[in-house]
Amino acid sequence: MKTLMKLVAGLVALVIVLIVAGGAILGIFFDPNEYKGEIENIALEKGGVELKIGGDIGWSVFPWLGLEIGQISVKYPNKPQLATLNKAQVSVRIPALLSGQVQMSSVVVDGLNLNLVQDGSTNNWAPAGSSDKADTPTEQPNAAETAGGTAIALDIDSIAVTNGNLSFEDKKAGSKALVKDLNLTTGKVQDDALFPLTLSFSAEQYANGSAQPAMTVSSKLDSNVRFNLAKQQYWAKKLNSSITVQGEATGGKPLTLTLAADITADAAKQAIALENLKVAIANLALSGKLAVNDFAKPAISGAVDVAPFDLQKLLGTLGQPAIETTDPNVLKAISLSTELGGPANTVTAKALTLKLDDTTFKGNAAFNLASGGIKLTLKGDSLNADRYMPPAKEQPAEAQQASTGERYSKEKIIPVEPLKGLNIDAALGLGKLHVSKLDIQNIDLVVSAHNGLIKASKINADMYQGTLRNSATLDVRKTPIRIAVKKDIKGIQVGDMLKAAADTDVLTGALNSQANITARGRSVYDIVHSLNGTTNVQMKDGELKGIDMAQTVCQGLNTVKSLGINTQEVDKSTPFANLSASTKIVNGVVNNPDLKAALDAMVLSGKGKVNLPKESLDYRVGLTIEQNLFNKTCSIPDSLEGVEFPVDCKGGFDTNPAELCKPDLAVFKNIFKAKAKAKVKAKVDAQKDKLKEKLGEKLGGEEGQKLLKGLFGR
Repeated sequence: MKTLMKLVAGLVALVIVLIVAGGAILGIFFDPNEYKGEIENIALEKGGVELKIGGDIGWSVFPWLGLEIGQISVKYPNKPQLATLNKAQVSVRIPALLSGQVQMSSVVVDGLNLNLVQDGSTNNWAPAGSSDKADTPTEQPNAAETAGGTAIALDIDSIAVTNGNLSFEDKKAGSKALVKDLNLTTGKVQDDALFPLTLSFSAEQYANGSAQPAMTVSSKLDSNVRFNLAKQQYWAKKLNSSITVQGEATGGKPLTLTLAADITADAAKQAIALENLKVAIANLALSGKLAVNDFAKPAISGAVDVAPFDLQKLLGTLGQPAIETTDPNVLKAISLSTELGGPANTVTAKALTLKLDDTTFKGNAAFNLASGGIKLTLKGDSLNADRYMPPAKEQPAEAQQASTGERYSKEKIIPVEPLKGLNIDAALGLGKLHVSKLDIQNIDLVVSAHNGLIKASKINADMYQGTLRNSATLDVRKTPIRIAVKKDIKGIQVGDMLKAAADTDVLTGALNSQANITARGRSVYDIVHSLNGTTNVQMKDGELKGIDMAQTVCQGLNTVKSLGINTQEVDKSTPFANLSASTKIVNGVVNNPDLKAALDAMVLSGKGKVNLPKESLDYRVGLTIEQNLFNKTCSIPDSLEGVEFPVDCKGGFDTNPAELCKPDLAVFKNIFKAKAKAKVKAKVDAQKDKLKEKLGEKLGGEEGQKLLKGLFGR
C-alpha cells in the first residue's frame, strides 16, 4: 500500500504547493481557475493521474496565504475511481513561515472518499504496469527537522476532517469493507502543548457477495494530545475510546470494548508506556500498566489485573453458547493478576495468580516473541473437576445399539501439523483433585513439545495409599507417528477406590501394576492394530465380598447328588492372598498365559487371548479345589481335590454374555462316570457280602468256607 500512501501524501502536497510555492504569485497576477485544465493535463502527463477539479479555486495572500479548493476527483486511466474530495481549506501565516514556523488557521478537509478495488492481481491504486511492492528502503531525514536542521514549530488553530469514507473491495473474494463517517477534530495544535482531539467512524464488512453486512463497527476516541517533534516525543493524556462490534461473530448482539489510558511514546528511544490502563469488554475488566522498550527486540514490563468475572455471562454477551456443567454455580468467579518483566524479546508473566472459583493457581509464564516458545510453571491448591463436567445424558437406545456394532474408526484424530508447531515446556501441579468421584493428591505433570516430539516425562499422582508414576511420548516427526506409554502403579487400595467411585467395596486389596506399551498411527484403527508391549498386575491381601466362592462351588456341585456333597451356608466373602497376571501384546493381540489367584481352599487360574483387532475372546478359566478345607461350608469327597473345573469363554465382543462363557462339560462327565462306577462297585460288593453271609450260614464248616472263597474270590 506504499503507492497509495504516496498518492494521499501527494494530494496533501498539491494543496501545500499551491499555497506556498505559487499562491502569492498567482494571487497577484493570475486567476488559477483559468488554468484548471492545464493543471489537470500536467497531472496526467507528469503523474499519470486523471485529476478533475470541479469546484472553484480560491485563495488569499497577505498576511495569510490561503487556499480553498473543492470537487476534486482522482483516478488512474482505465481504472475505477480512486479518490474524491468535496472541499479542502488551509491558510498559512507568511511572516511566521519565513521565520521557520508553520502557523496556520483552521485546516479543513471535507468529504474525502477513497475507493480501493482489488481484482485478482490488479488494483486501482497503482498505475498500469507498476507494482505495489515496497520500495527499497532508503535513509530518511528526521521528519521533525527542516533541510537546515532546525525543528519545525507547528501552530494550527484547529484541524477538521469531516465526512470521510473509505471503501475496499476484493472482487475475486467477493468481500468488501467500508469505513464511513470518518470525523477528526482538534483544538489548537501547538508543539509541546496539550490540545484536545476527537475521532469517530463507523465500518461495515461484507462477505461472499452478500448485500447484508456480516459485521458492523462503530468507534469513538477522545484525548488530550501533546507532541514534541524535535525530540520525537508524543503523549496522549486521559485517552478514552470505545468500539462496538455487531454481527455473526457476536451472535447478532452488540459488543462494546472500551479502553482508557495515559500514553507516552518516544520514537527516538523506541519506547512506549501505558499508565492507568483500563480495558473492558462486557463484564470483563482489565487494569494495569504496560511499557515497551526497543521495538526491534521488545523488553516488556508492567502489571495486569483481571477483576473477577462470570465466564457464562461473558459468553452470553459474546453471543456464544454457555458451557454446560454439572454444577451451575461454577465459572462464576475467574480472575488473574501478574507482573510483567523479563529479558528482551520475551513476554514474561511473573507472580502469576489465576483463580477459578474457589481454586487458586500460582506460577510463572513466558512467551518468546522470536521463537514462539512457551514456558509455564503453574500449581493449584484444590480442584473439584466433577463440578465442571457436563451433565450426564442418557444415550438413546438406538444410538447405544448402533455404537456396539461399530468397528474401530479410521478417522485421523491426531493433528500432526499443529503438534509439529508446538514449542512448550510446562510443569503443572495440583495439590488435590476430585474427579469421577475419586480423590487424587500431589499431581505432578511435566510436559515438553519441540519440533513434533511431545513428552510427558511425569504423569505422577498419589491416591488411596498408593502411587501413580507414569510417562508418555508422542512422536509426530515421522510417518507413521509413534506413541509410547509407561505405567507404574504401586499399593493402591482397590476397596477404598471402588467405595469412592461406585459406592461399593466388593473387591479389596493392594493393587500393583506395570505396563510398557507402544503403538503407531493417527487413528484408533491404526493404534489398536499396532499395540505392542507387556503388562503385569498383582493384587495382595484382598477379599472378594458378597460371594463365598467355596460355598458357591459346593452349592453348584451339590446339584449333582451323585457327588455326595453336604453344604452349609456360612460367611459370604472370599479372601485371597495373591492375584497375579501378565500379558504380552503383539499387534493388538493380548496374550495372558498365567492368571492365578489363591482363593480360600481353591485356586483360580486362567489363560488365553484377547484379539483387539478382531474384537474376539478365547480364554479359559479354571477353578481347582486344592484341599478339603470346606469343613465349615461343606464336605466333599477326596476324589474332587485337585480337579479343575474349567469355563471356556469364546466369541466376539458383541456376543451375549450368557452365551460367551460355558463350562467344559467333559470334565463333569468324567467325574460322573467315575462316581457311577464306584457306586455300582460298592453295590456289587455289598450284595456279595450278603450272599456270602447267607451261604456261609447254610454251608458252614471249613469246606463251606473254601467253597465261598472260590466263588467270590475272597
